[in-house]
Amino acid sequence: MGSANKWLSDAEIERSKERTRNNSQRTRIHHFVPQMYLRRWASGPESPLVRFTEIATGRSDLDLPEAIANDEFFYQIVGDEIDPDVEPDLWFETHMSRIEDAAARWLRSLDKRAAGKITDPNLSGNLAVFVGLQSQRTPRARAGNLDISSARDRFDVREALDHRALLPILCAATGIDYTPARHHQIIDEIMLQPQFTGPKAAAIETAINVWKKHIAPFLAQRSWWLVTSEQPLLTCDEPVVLIGWPGQQRYPAPALATAALVMFPIGPHRLLLATPESLRLRPPFTLSSEETRAVNLEIASNALEFTYEEPSSDISAHMTLPPLPPFDRSAATTFWEALRPPPGRWAGLNAPEWPLQRWTASMP
Repeated sequence: MGSANKWLSDAEIERSKERTRNNSQRTRIHHFVPQMYLRRWASGPESPLVRFTEIATGRSDLDLPEAIANDEFFYQIVGDEIDPDVEPDLWFETHMSRIEDAAARWLRSLDKRAAGKITDPNLSGNLAVFVGLQSQRTPRARAGNLDISSARDRFDVREALDHRALLPILCAATGIDYTPARHHQIIDEIMLQPQFTGPKAAAIETAINVWKKHIAPFLAQRSWWLVTSEQPLLTCDEPVVLIGWPGQQRYPAPALATAALVMFPIGPHRLLLATPESLRLRPPFTLSSEETRAVNLEIASNALEFTYEEPSSDISAHMTLPPLPPFDRSAATTFWEALRPPPGRWAGLNAPEWPLQRWTASMP
């Protein structure tokens, strides 16, 4: 699956590497939720604070966007076998920062648009790059990539992949275009070992490749819609939320290819939706109060640890969410079991219905 978007091109990636080579400063704090994104929930330029709430404890406080949703050297690519002249250690952080600078403009342009379908293909392609990147840069995605690396070391991967029923499911979950004629070619592509052997470096490389080769091009093929809400929306540390079709089970959760909606809040009153091309949303494109509550519950449920909202808002304070179930892939006895996604908060419980079914109930 290809894409002409410049941010996925080797030329732009090499430009980010060159900028990193020429920059002697080391950025120690890396944000897995962009600061420019969190600032859209901030109170204002004089006091740009965001309210963050820890789901497990309910503890809530205010802080600057630069002080939250980060970790030290989270995207640093280092290892004994890595030549820093060829692979500068912070090039991915540089590349993401460049995309974020452009994405700030893309999101501001959406602020001026009326709700409804986004018909500009260039803007839709750019949004696919940004939203797809956000889905792959988080601690949850990192943990999943580390588990995948571990599974590759433990099991006979080629034998496991050579399964005419299961390989298409894996491809659907990761945005790979599967056809029976490409069955063995896909196995060969998946079997290509990461360039780096260190766990962290290999996990980052996996995230880059999945984003560049599969997720962003797949999202670019979806239709993009802008929805508004009079009541405030929140966001979280896992803001790319997959919404199932009516009746679709909570666990295993919808994969990118099987989700009815890919939902991404872009501000306290604006929401992006990416849908299959066959799904045409009909107005009104403003959420009702009940729909806003359901969307906020879904966003908070998708969080790993924290929700984020406007300083004056108390959305999270009025929610009661189940904890994330314990999950340990190391106990898996097969390769396919080791690839199962972790259960969400509603797995095995009386879960709420998927939100926004007025747009999805007419489709399979």
